[in-house]
Amino acid sequence: MPFLVCLTMLMAVSVPEVRAQETSYKGKVVVIPVGEEDLIARARFEFMSRTLERCTDEGAEAVIFELDTPGGLLWDTVDLMMNDLQKLKPRSYAFVNKRALSAGAMIAVATDGIYMAPAGTAGAASPVYGGGQEMGDAERAKMNSATMGMARAVAKRKGHDPRVIEAMIDMSRELKIGDLVLDDKDSILTLDAEQAILKLDNGKPVFAKGIVDSLDDIKKAEGLKGETVIAEPTGFENIAIWVTKYAALLILIGVAGGYLEMQAPGFGIPGFVSIAAFGLFFFGHYVAGSLVGQEAFATVAAMFVIGIALIIVELAIFPGLLVPGILGFVLVMVALVYTMSGWEMPVAPVVPGVPAEPGEGGRFDLNVYATGLRNFAIGILGAGVLILAVFRFLPQTGPFQRLVLATSIDGGDAMMPPTVTLQVGDEGQACSALRPYGTVQFGERRVEAMVEGGYLQSGSNVRIREIQGPKIIVEAVG
Repeated sequence: MPFLVCLTMLMAVSVPEVRAQETSYKGKVVVIPVGEEDLIARARFEFMSRTLERCTDEGAEAVIFELDTPGGLLWDTVDLMMNDLQKLKPRSYAFVNKRALSAGAMIAVATDGIYMAPAGTAGAASPVYGGGQEMGDAERAKMNSATMGMARAVAKRKGHDPRVIEAMIDMSRELKIGDLVLDDKDSILTLDAEQAILKLDNGKPVFAKGIVDSLDDIKKAEGLKGETVIAEPTGFENIAIWVTKYAALLILIGVAGGYLEMQAPGFGIPGFVSIAAFGLFFFGHYVAGSLVGQEAFATVAAMFVIGIALIIVELAIFPGLLVPGILGFVLVMVALVYTMSGWEMPVAPVVPGVPAEPGEGGRFDLNVYATGLRNFAIGILGAGVLILAVFRFLPQTGPFQRLVLATSIDGGDAMMPPTVTLQVGDEGQACSALRPYGTVQFGERRVEAMVEGGYLQSGSNVRIREIQGPKIIVEAVG
């Protein structure tokens, strides 16, 4: 398809061109804001990863994460704290302003120093399912053990007391300072600013080095001299964040547009809308990072195109054969779901100077594909509802009737409106393919008719099953 070729060329040049226009981070203090929805958007994680890589390559003085988040995606957070933050050469700090809960607390312990706003809170990092469903006891123990192992390794590497992050993850852990109980075995640890700066028995702060009012206070406390710059996504990165956030909507538009395009000969607006929706879908995920590399993009694009071709074969050439349609649907589903989920999975923590915790390696985990499967299901179901609504309501409106008339007649006399001379049971012959609308000859009269729940080829013998005002519904004879 030509549009895929153009899209591939655009992808090859877009990201380098954007980076070339960015100002250098050399000698600067780079602030990465982490807001309420940032840790649930995979494209935002990719943006943070690229920013940290730039900070190392360009020689930034320091990186400060300004955290105000209720949490987010576990595995993406683990990847950020175990890989990207461990490779970062400049010093890193976390400013809890105002919340660093769940994934936010884990990012904080992966930095070299933590500071709290006066009203800041941090903790409550126990893993949960995004859909809100409960974990079984064995599954909970297994997930907590794996998460604690990864967080503990990073905390040790950064000089934080690992007991604190363990108490934030596992309810069975308790944390005391002398006779002061910060957390017992019936709760998960969440600290306020005053608790966070208390000293443990080993002389280390519980969580934070101090309470500050602003980023400038952190710079003074750490002796940072560089200019403060806020890292913000570029234009293409903003597109990627938007696309990954509304991927289900693009699938809905693409599927509905493609199906409506196949209902009439020629190529019209629904086809262009479908191409635009799927083109934006793949381009956005490419920029977001889930289709990094030409091989990955070429493979996914080929699967998608082959799947669409098989679906067209099923609907337009061999209706009812089923095999091409089912195979095509599976290929399209795999391509779309992988595109929304094709991220590198974090491995067991390997942090310099800290023994690796035992892990399960690269075991397949269906939860990794949960978001992609959910978006795909929403898109397909939404497209089905939209298509049914179009065929139920729009054919009775003037603009849609004119569209059907203009695209369905193969030639010859214009169709005449149905009259009382036609009645249920009358038989005729299809003058054009019915997908589901087309032209049917009843004696000397040609009229527009439709078939429900299927497809009829030109020349098929049909019978009137139902007449609904101006709409004639036919069925195959024999």
